[in-house]
Amino acid sequence: MYLKSLYLRNFRNYTEAEAHFSPHLNVFYGDNGQGKTSLLEAIYLIASGRSFRTQHLNELIKEGASFFFIEARIVQSNVEQSLKLSFDGQARFLQMSGNSYNTFHPLLGLLPSVLYTPNDMELISGSPSARRRFLNLHLAQSDPLYVHHLTRYWRAMKQRNCLLRMKKKEEIDCWEMEMAQSSAYLFKIRQEMLTELKEPLEHQSKILSSDKETHEIRFQPSTPSDPERYLKQLQKNRPREMDLGLTLTGPHRDDLSILIQGRPARLFASEGQKKTAIAALKMAEQRRLCNRIHAPAIMGIDDLGLHLDETRQKLLRAALENLGQVFVTTPYLPSIWKELEKGLHIRVENGSIK
Repeated sequence: MYLKSLYLRNFRNYTEAEAHFSPHLNVFYGDNGQGKTSLLEAIYLIASGRSFRTQHLNELIKEGASFFFIEARIVQSNVEQSLKLSFDGQARFLQMSGNSYNTFHPLLGLLPSVLYTPNDMELISGSPSARRRFLNLHLAQSDPLYVHHLTRYWRAMKQRNCLLRMKKKEEIDCWEMEMAQSSAYLFKIRQEMLTELKEPLEHQSKILSSDKETHEIRFQPSTPSDPERYLKQLQKNRPREMDLGLTLTGPHRDDLSILIQGRPARLFASEGQKKTAIAALKMAEQRRLCNRIHAPAIMGIDDLGLHLDETRQKLLRAALENLGQVFVTTPYLPSIWKELEKGLHIRVENGSIK
């Protein structure tokens, strides 16, 4: 499974551009501000249906244009598939597998991927919502039932919050039942994911820290795993939550913590240690996703030179050969790093692909 080619029109600083990729390592290089990250952003949009840089699709439209358009060719099991997506400032359009959609949601899971960017430091230092996004996006790419229960839970919770604000106790029961049922599934799958990350995270930690550090990721659920206990918790909390008009416990409040040497990285780790922990986590995430989908998952690394010191950069670059299709952005010429010499080198300059 890999991305064969990409055509962009009016996307970010690209007026019109086309690129063909290797099924292995692809290196986007060039000066800063030329469009390397935008190219990676377009790939991520195809893989997930969303941008990793903004929640507003309008920002993806080139200045002065009225729409953006992307066409991609994907190869899966030796079968080539074309997909097209566009946005005109108001309406989304997606065409794939002979079907048309007015949403980008069907893209999720089509091209499973892991993205590693400088902003991933938020997984340690940022808010719990950033860590929940990490959980949700990873799981949604390999488990359609997870998406179903996550959507069902959010819909039921919004209805419950509305009834809490209206002080309508008698209508809340059915929504709490839905929340409890879906919460149990979300708890189970999130716990499984973090358990399955344990071994690959330990392995990558040893490599990237030269056996000097151990990294651990720990689940911090907001609710009991048993739906009956969660239902009782919701009922008990009603009086207080009616005053606030919102639900205080549930999967929407779950969190996780990253530990280094058994201590919370957020509180005790240096910046270098945090970067190493995130790199190890992303490599472990890619391995876990590959195991789940029984195929190579795409790996994207934005600005490779920013993530680690030179020794750990070298270890990370050496690991890229074993990851399937990889997209890396860097301001440096690939010839500087021998680990990147085998890749397909794509120079990006002022919104054009050389």
